Amino acid sequence: MTDEPMPASGSNVPDENGPAEPATPASEPPRSGGERLVFAQSGTVGGILPIALLNALLNIVTLTLWRFWGRTRVRRYLWSTTTINGTPMEYTGSGWELFRSFIVVMVLVFLPIYGVFFAAQLLLPPETVMLVFGLAYIPILIFFSWLLGLAVWIARRYRLSRTTWRGIRFGQAGSANTYAWASVGYGLLSGITLGWYAPAAEMRLTRRLWRETFYGDRQFQILQEDEGLAGPLYPTFALAWIAGVAGYVGFIWAYMYVLFGGFENIGDTPPIPDAVMIAKIYGLALVYALFVGLASLPYAAALLRRKAQILGLEGLTFRLDARSLSLGWIYVTNFLIIALTLGFGLPVAQLRLWRYIFKRLEAEGEIDIEAVRQNADRGPKAGEGLADAFDIGNVI
Repeated sequence: MTDEPMPASGSNVPDENGPAEPATPASEPPRSGGERLVFAQSGTVGGILPIALLNALLNIVTLTLWRFWGRTRVRRYLWSTTTINGTPMEYTGSGWELFRSFIVVMVLVFLPIYGVFFAAQLLLPPETVMLVFGLAYIPILIFFSWLLGLAVWIARRYRLSRTTWRGIRFGQAGSANTYAWASVGYGLLSGITLGWYAPAAEMRLTRRLWRETFYGDRQFQILQEDEGLAGPLYPTFALAWIAGVAGYVGFIWAYMYVLFGGFENIGDTPPIPDAVMIAKIYGLALVYALFVGLASLPYAAALLRRKAQILGLEGLTFRLDARSLSLGWIYVTNFLIIALTLGFGLPVAQLRLWRYIFKRLEAEGEIDIEAVRQNADRGPKAGEGLADAFDIGNVI
């Protein structure tokens, strides 16, 4: 394997100095170069816990400014303990890149937005402000949805460009703007269809990302056409959707009963909530969340499996053995870890999910790794400030 840059969409084309690889001597049999890929993840809670504790302490001391460098330390640990054929991955990003990008986004994007809102409230009568923002509600919602899509694409491109294996970096081509508008359109379709377009939206956005993803000069493929792309997801999605509607109706029914002290009292002035009533309402909300969450686990597992199933790379196909109960255990325990540590345990939760994925990920077929050339696109110079501004700039 060599590191000389080649066009991201190209192949092994000889350059002016000769062929990309030396010819095999006639006395030796030709090599197939095919290699099977085996994924492994050796990260441990004991290994990442000191990083998480130090990050928590420094975030307190620096009023959360350390989070950019802390996030980088967590990524380096996760990447370095993830191996493919025994060779660890490497994360080459820096905390300074993340911090600089965040400052640029806040100054150039969000500061002007906040300035407009503040100036409107300061200079216009309250009723005019309410009218203007009421009329502009939909455009504002679309604008921020577009920004969110932009943030997802930019953050992914940055992380891929800072991820290497055997010295070859990953990369992403395509258009951030195109992806952002696609996410807005798919979101509108999901809303119009009361959520039923959501599986198709998720898979179409996944396809847009992965079909522009590269390892070196080799491009990932999508092995499924439009027809049937999200089809296998709908039985489990229907279960989650029905459970969500039924659970919501049940929650409202029980809430009204608790609030008025019986259905015969509905219409009367509700009593002032006391500690017992508030505890009952929160208990109902917890039961509702658990009910919908459990019903959604088959869909969540099916979504992970489907995303791996549609991917190809050269002669490789992928399989992810995600199951409802095992994935549910990860989600529930991760929620408890984050909640009980007031968020300081987030790196531990991220490690557990990362480890779950790579321990269950399999590749079928072979790929000639030695023929892969370096990606000429080094990626953006800055980090993922827009994602951080939306609070989606986590480790993975």
